[in-house]
Amino acid sequence: MSETNQTASTLYSRAASGSYIMRTKHLVIGLFLLFGCTNSVQEKSENNDLETSDNDTIMPSESDIENSMVYNRAIAIWEYGWNSELREQEVIKLREVSNDTLTPKMLERIVNYTWPRVQIKYLKSSGDTAFILIPDSEVLTQQMGTAGAEEFMLSTTFTFTELLGISYVSYKFEEGDHAAPGIYNRSSWNRD
Repeated sequence: MSETNQTASTLYSRAASGSYIMRTKHLVIGLFLLFGCTNSVQEKSENNDLETSDNDTIMPSESDIENSMVYNRAIAIWEYGWNSELREQEVIKLREVSNDTLTPKMLERIVNYTWPRVQIKYLKSSGDTAFILIPDSEVLTQQMGTAGAEEFMLSTTFTFTELLGISYVSYKFEEGDHAAPGIYNRSSWNRD
């Protein structure tokens, strides 16, 4: 019994001295800060995936551009995907857009976010053609393979022809094994 009384008196004296309570407080505060900061970092990371400029258009973050991932469909408008019923590739519209509010720079940002390793630069529009430059085309022409390059060209062409009055996209880049510059439209991939 005296041992139990001694243990109880030790706990009482720790509690009375505030040492036990202070350690418990510090532990609770430390856990709160740890989990609070972790959630804050995750939320910030999720919110920074798509940075916005002054006119609220979507822009890729620097980390997305440096990312080694080749394709990110999060905000893509079009993709070239597999139709299991038809057992063939087909053009798939991933989301509806209001083409009367689209701008070429907005579409440039969407394409650059979707394809972080193949960055484009919108140059101008003339008549029914949008002009696109791919300053560093090595990933597109040498590293993505024929299917990857075809999906990039097709989805980018379909994305830019969402613009009112645009039916063609003229690409300027150094030709490689898997892609060639030129003027493309939505029927450029018809296999008929």
